[in-house]
Amino acid sequence: MAAIGAIRKHGVLLMVIIGFALLAFIVGDFTQLTNLFSDKYTMASINGEKLNDQYSREYEENTALWKMLYNKQSLEENETYQIHELTWQNLVETKLLDKQLDKLGLQYSDEMIEAATEEMMASLRTNQPNQLLAQMVNMMAQQFGVENALNIITNIEDYKGVEGAEDLYNAYKAVQRFNITDAKRMHYYAMAQGSLYFSDKMAEQVAKLNKSTMASLAILNPYAPVFNDMVPTVTDKEMKDWYNAHKSAFNVMENLRDIDIAVFPITPSTEDLKAIEDSVNAEYQRFVAAPSLVDFNLNEEKGLVDSTYYTADDITVDALDSLIFKRPVGSMIEPFTYQDIVWYYGKVYGSEMRPDSVQVAFLVVDYKTAAQNPNGTRTKKQARAEADSLNQMIKAGANIFELLPNYLAGRQAGDTTLWVPERGSIPSLYNEFVHTANGGTYVYDANSAFVVYQVLNRTTPVEKRQFVVYTTEIVPSDATVKNIKNNANTLAAAASNADELIDEANSKGVQILRGTNVRAMDATISQLPNCREIVSWAFTKDVKKDAVSDVMNLNNRIYAVAAIRDIREKGMQKFDAVKTNIENQLKAEKKTAMIADKVNEELSKGASMQDIAAKYTSQVMDSVALTFLAESYMNRNIEDVAIAKIFNLAENSTKAVAGQNYVYVANVNNFTAVPASTNYVGEKAALRSIVVGRGRNESVILQGLRKDAKIVDQRNMFYAK
Repeated sequence: MAAIGAIRKHGVLLMVIIGFALLAFIVGDFTQLTNLFSDKYTMASINGEKLNDQYSREYEENTALWKMLYNKQSLEENETYQIHELTWQNLVETKLLDKQLDKLGLQYSDEMIEAATEEMMASLRTNQPNQLLAQMVNMMAQQFGVENALNIITNIEDYKGVEGAEDLYNAYKAVQRFNITDAKRMHYYAMAQGSLYFSDKMAEQVAKLNKSTMASLAILNPYAPVFNDMVPTVTDKEMKDWYNAHKSAFNVMENLRDIDIAVFPITPSTEDLKAIEDSVNAEYQRFVAAPSLVDFNLNEEKGLVDSTYYTADDITVDALDSLIFKRPVGSMIEPFTYQDIVWYYGKVYGSEMRPDSVQVAFLVVDYKTAAQNPNGTRTKKQARAEADSLNQMIKAGANIFELLPNYLAGRQAGDTTLWVPERGSIPSLYNEFVHTANGGTYVYDANSAFVVYQVLNRTTPVEKRQFVVYTTEIVPSDATVKNIKNNANTLAAAASNADELIDEANSKGVQILRGTNVRAMDATISQLPNCREIVSWAFTKDVKKDAVSDVMNLNNRIYAVAAIRDIREKGMQKFDAVKTNIENQLKAEKKTAMIADKVNEELSKGASMQDIAAKYTSQVMDSVALTFLAESYMNRNIEDVAIAKIFNLAENSTKAVAGQNYVYVANVNNFTAVPASTNYVGEKAALRSIVVGRGRNESVILQGLRKDAKIVDQRNMFYAK
């Protein structure tokens, strides 16, 4: 009974516990239950909408487009970072625009998206095509021809899910998505900017304030050595007051880390360099003594001898250019190092005047083969005889174009000639073209066909050379790599926090790199590329401030040991976290004010502007045109706060005014009122610039939308999948 009474007493609580336990059982376990009520496992969400799958899909599409446009099979780390940023910014903007357009009753329906897509496709045949789509078609046209490329794009949905066409389809979907975002952006920003209204009365008041002058100026740099003895002080109260008055400036929009990195470059030792040099010289002596290039390549397991002909423009290593093209054929290329990363040696063994491409017409006489041409009607012997007969007919004067209709082999009737480039062609076939006179013929034995070529034309021949160049990378030995790693491990074991890492590194002469405001998706820290492993570690949930990492290997180039100097989570930063920054800023402002006061005291005692400029290592600029409402770049990039002070000076008097970063010694002539523009167009433009910034309307609007949105950005989880 006591037990039943206890259950009754805590009945409600017990039912809640049982209910949650049952729910946990249904969904799997308590860890999964936690996922339902938190963003812990959400990679990306906007206003409560989880976007993990959408982000991953769009990243994949953008990657496919990037590879196609830049003709790449794989990407560098900095490129993947750019694609991540492009994907995220586009996704955020689209979701925020969708919300705003929805409020205005302007949702983009399937019909509107289809219409925008059709318009994009139609633009390809106009003088103003969609630029991304046009680039994509141009890349495809290099392989398939323009009409085929257009046909593929027009029927792109036929390639969805087709093996081997995934990248093509994804690239198109990226272009389509960007096109829709552009349409949404155009509609919304046009309305948003159009809603910004300035009355004529307001513009009239601004016009009354506007005036211009000609001034003499000397600009003083507070950080010049001459001002080193001026050291301002700042109290805690001043810093706290400034913090409270400017709290919005310390609202961090995303999680940030300050990371110190001790770097151990994986480079060869002196002993390694000597051993590599000796090895290269010994190999070169065997090369010189070898009876032929073929024998040397065979004995040294170098593969086939390169028989390609190269122009001087093909040589990308400057030192090789003169060694190959400015010395006689047969010259040896003695061993030399290039940028301390590779040894070169070799030999120039051939030279010829050759065209870069040859124009040919060709007849295809196919024959039956089980693999390539099972539907062929000729035997190989029959095809050979027919090809030889055609060859003799052309040599006797027959017109190859009159013979072509029966030997197109699936080509279009207009595809009767072809410009064959040397680079990328079969070397033996191209050599036959080069050594065949214009009008001459050559029969080529291809797979399942004999091809009768007639050479029609060629580009102007240029000198090309044949050569062999052998390379040996300058890399550290296994023993050296092991020693470098041991040194890194020793440092990691000796440091338990960021300060100790710095101290230990300094005592051992190890280089330290310091990254500030590192973001979760960054791939570079303080100009050190390919730091993805360090960044991922720094943003791991259980890594705290002052944590020291294990040794990391960055692309076999550097061993690194990292430490977390500071952690700033998204949201309002506490005073202690930003105190140093505030102190530095206030000291800088006080220093400019102190310098201005000192200069004004000297001016009051009779010093001229020229005296001040000479004393404080500056120069006097005469006849500087200034206008109150002009953009900064039109006012010699003088800070706006200083412009306001200069236009409040008495005419024809010299005085120093403090800006945020510089001190300006100014003498202004008579102020002249600037006539108001017709319908106050200029004044309203100035007001617009003051309110939203010149040329930054869209970014300011988007920034406001982002500030009001709930955005979860934990895309570092992307790398943990």
